[in-house]
Amino acid sequence: MSTMDPKEFRNALGQFATGVTVITTTDEERAPVGVTASSFNSVSLDPPLVLWSLAKNSGSLTAYQNSGHFCVHVLASDHQDLSQRFAARGTDKFAGLQWQAGEGGVPLLPDFAAQFQCKTTYQYEGGDHVIFVGEVLQYETRDEKPLVFHAGSYATAKAKAQGEPAGQAVDVTQGKFSNNFFLYLLSRAHFQASADLNRHLQDELLNQSDYLTVTLLGLSGPLSYQDLSERLQHTGHVPSPGTIKILQDRSLITETPDGAQFALTVKGRELHVKLLAVSKATEERLLANFADDEVAEARAFLQRFIEQSDPGVPPLWAAEESK
Repeated sequence: MSTMDPKEFRNALGQFATGVTVITTTDEERAPVGVTASSFNSVSLDPPLVLWSLAKNSGSLTAYQNSGHFCVHVLASDHQDLSQRFAARGTDKFAGLQWQAGEGGVPLLPDFAAQFQCKTTYQYEGGDHVIFVGEVLQYETRDEKPLVFHAGSYATAKAKAQGEPAGQAVDVTQGKFSNNFFLYLLSRAHFQASADLNRHLQDELLNQSDYLTVTLLGLSGPLSYQDLSERLQHTGHVPSPGTIKILQDRSLITETPDGAQFALTVKGRELHVKLLAVSKATEERLLANFADDEVAEARAFLQRFIEQSDPGVPPLWAAEESK
């Protein structure tokens, strides 16, 4: 048998995505013990058996070998801190945690996607690990996304959506489309997310052309009328000379000293910041209902969608890349 490089072998095994669990028991003094493990798996439905393994050099090994019971907590996607807590060495892992005793006195944690209280039925030597097989005495499951570990990093697992084919979402012959029509969803999402901002625009007596002109000058700095027109051409809200005059009369924009460009006044800058704050508050309120990974995935998808659907529209301004 050829010699394996332990690091490369570990990396290869890491390509297999696993769930993350915290497995608890008690020691000989009935004190709570817990470890993070990704080796959990099912063995049998009848009788209900599960297994997991623990390294022989683990300081908790004796407790699991002698306790007679253990409890498996399958972690949800927002339980990364819990995973890291029980993966740490030399700390009181249960400090500040609320738990109750279950079968055989094992600690039951309140946070989990699934929980299995087990009686230890078999123990096997498995190289540098001990394999524990347990009979499930009680279990509980919750409708939460599981936490996943893959290639050395945490991830979130979710089912692949069974999308409705475009041909079914839109019926051209009948002039109808379903609620799954993608462009309809994009349009409605934009309309609903813009509701708060539109109310503020009405309060400020601003139309879309006014708003886009103020926003563009606020983000890009002074621009000529030609530059304003070119950058707003694709929006359908190119400011007319009358629009520029109204914004000047309201002391929101002014000509630069050379008369070649337009820039925001102090009052215009204050209005720009106010409207930007409204948009930011709306974003925070709406995104608070979604997990961080969902938001990141949505942003990445929209960026790709913009790239794929771009007909050559220039950006309104040179946006700074988020870090």
